[in-house]
Amino acid sequence: MKLNKRYVRSIKANLPFYIAASVLTMVTLLMFYLFYIAGTGINAYGDEFFSKNKLESATFSTYKEIPDEELSALESKYGVTLEKERFAGVDDGDVRVRVFAPNKKIDLYEIQDGRDLGSDGEVLISAGYAVENGVRPGDQIKIGGKEYTVAGTFLRPDYLYMVENESDDYKNVTSFFLAYMTKNEFTSRFGGGSINNKVIYGANTDETAFRKQVNEDYFMSGYLASANNKRVTFVHEQADMFLMSSWFILVIFPLLTVALVCILLGRRIRAEQKLIGTLSALGYEKIKLMRHYSLFALIPGVVGGLLTSVAALILSAPFGSLGLADYEPMKPEFHLPVWVAVAGVVIPALIYYFAAMLRVRRLLSEDTVKLLAGQVGNDAKSRRILSRKKAPIKRKFAVRQLIGSPGRSFVIFLGIFLGAMIVAFAFSFIDSVKAVGVQAHGEFGSFKYEYILNTLKDGKPEDGEAVFALPYEDKEARRFTLMGLDGDAKLWNKTLTSGETADTENGFYITTLFEEIFGVHKGDSFTFRSIATLEEKTVRIDGVIKNGYQSYILTSREKAAEIAGVEGEKYNAVLSDKALGYRSEEVMEIISDKTYETQMDNMMTAMGGLIYAFMIIGMIVCIASLYATINTVIAENSHNISMLKVLGYENRRINSMILSSNHLLLIPGIALGIAAAYGVMAWYCAEFVEVESIIIPATLYPQSILYTALITTASYIISLLLLRRKVDRTDMIAALKDGRE
Repeated sequence: MKLNKRYVRSIKANLPFYIAASVLTMVTLLMFYLFYIAGTGINAYGDEFFSKNKLESATFSTYKEIPDEELSALESKYGVTLEKERFAGVDDGDVRVRVFAPNKKIDLYEIQDGRDLGSDGEVLISAGYAVENGVRPGDQIKIGGKEYTVAGTFLRPDYLYMVENESDDYKNVTSFFLAYMTKNEFTSRFGGGSINNKVIYGANTDETAFRKQVNEDYFMSGYLASANNKRVTFVHEQADMFLMSSWFILVIFPLLTVALVCILLGRRIRAEQKLIGTLSALGYEKIKLMRHYSLFALIPGVVGGLLTSVAALILSAPFGSLGLADYEPMKPEFHLPVWVAVAGVVIPALIYYFAAMLRVRRLLSEDTVKLLAGQVGNDAKSRRILSRKKAPIKRKFAVRQLIGSPGRSFVIFLGIFLGAMIVAFAFSFIDSVKAVGVQAHGEFGSFKYEYILNTLKDGKPEDGEAVFALPYEDKEARRFTLMGLDGDAKLWNKTLTSGETADTENGFYITTLFEEIFGVHKGDSFTFRSIATLEEKTVRIDGVIKNGYQSYILTSREKAAEIAGVEGEKYNAVLSDKALGYRSEEVMEIISDKTYETQMDNMMTAMGGLIYAFMIIGMIVCIASLYATINTVIAENSHNISMLKVLGYENRRINSMILSSNHLLLIPGIALGIAAAYGVMAWYCAEFVEVESIIIPATLYPQSILYTALITTASYIISLLLLRRKVDRTDMIAALKDGRE
């Protein structure tokens, strides 16, 4: 008897299993490839784009403008490249525009669509806004009440992640964009505008000495290194997060699905124990039998891995583009390395192969007589369960199925669990993002507008409440804001986690986000340094303000000014419950109370496709795993099905008896899957606090739990419906003769 004659026949007989196992392999590998391709492509693009377009080392502003001739002197003295960047903020109704005069040395723009500026009546606009709002080269756009022709769209290295304000946590391309005008047009419209100074440090630059001199001569009002600028760092942080997620997915999800497939392989092999026993009795060597059955196990690994790898190689661009939702419309080159594609075929196949070898080896270690009788793995005790109880046959059969085959029951449970977990995680992500906008209102305060001014002013503003705020950093260069408020200020949230109100006149208070990032708590001493002089200060923390969205230390204006080394009652920001009439050249940023809601809406719009793709993947995992498992259940019960047919049972009733036991696993599978999804989301929120600069509240609303249960149940029902004909096709005569599939 030649074993190779059995391959085609066995594959045909078990085709549903091989299809389902291949689909499971494909889905898990697809998730890995999606994140891996996106992460590697974005990282490579970012490095090249930053280098080509002269990314800054830092941006800084001063309260006293640096004369042009002194810029040249600083360049020569410290071996740096310096350039003034002139800009102006313009409000056109609900749309805000940040207008620039073109740079020549640092943070250069790159045309994405259209052409460069040709006349004073033309502008370039940021590509993300253009795509989002359907603006094309040649269209007219209004800026500050004047119509301009859009010559083209652009990207620039310090705005690849389009954050409007430094304090924002998500991009805004719906109501905010950048624009370039010719230098002549900019000057005629905005005069000198506001100024930021850009610097690129040389290999031998003494950065500390440079910053100290600039502060002493011109008094720095702000300093932001590119390493701390989320508009820049997010490019690599997000890409690295994709890569980390890809390896996490590769470990967790394939581990579970591989375990599921391996268990099913074991059950398929055990179902052939009589044939294995016969072949062993005929003198076939153990190693030959092990290799023979292990080759069957290669099928789902090779087929699933090969199809997914080929698809990923061909569709690298659309795969990778799914990861670009958060960025400006970059054009990276996405590709899947051949070694990764090969690994996607080889690794699952080898795991399945060795799992099958171990299973056959275990079977062959049993007594040949027991194999020939088909008694290995058949627990006779399960047949006596409820034998003395007066209960319907259907109930007895269901209980015996569950208890008598714990491995099979576990696989069914695992399929339900995986599907529910993936679907629930997608819903939890959506709910958590929505919760950010809802909770931010109360934790910010009752102000409607926060105006960040370009100049340092004395006394109190005519309208609104004065704020003195300057950026500082710890020894690891992690940034935060030192804020000073008057004791009678009411618009800023000063509620402590204990429920009391912060006494800013007599203490220093941190936010819950600050506490999480810096690991500092009430009663601790905290040492930080000036971003300009790097001079260190130490304060004692008197309490924690409930605010998971901003990282700051809050105290009085007097104490904040003293730490900053300025005299008098200074302020550089104003809080107001109404719009104030500041001119565009007076204001650096305007933050509204709708900021976070807008940002979170933008996030959901951008990432919606990816999130809902997870739901579809969850359904596929659930359906495929349950289909493969329940198909095995029916195959293993073919003898019982035939007997029931002989006894006159209808196919519908037989289906109910054979499959109803699995219903008992539905509720615990869904419940634990939802709990696991919430746990993963909570871990994600805690793990990426510093990257995201926000404490995302892990949330799963009741309606999302209900939707998860409904989707998972629907997937379960679909898998049952696909298998209904399996019972109908079971041949009672062949089964009664102990024929097995």
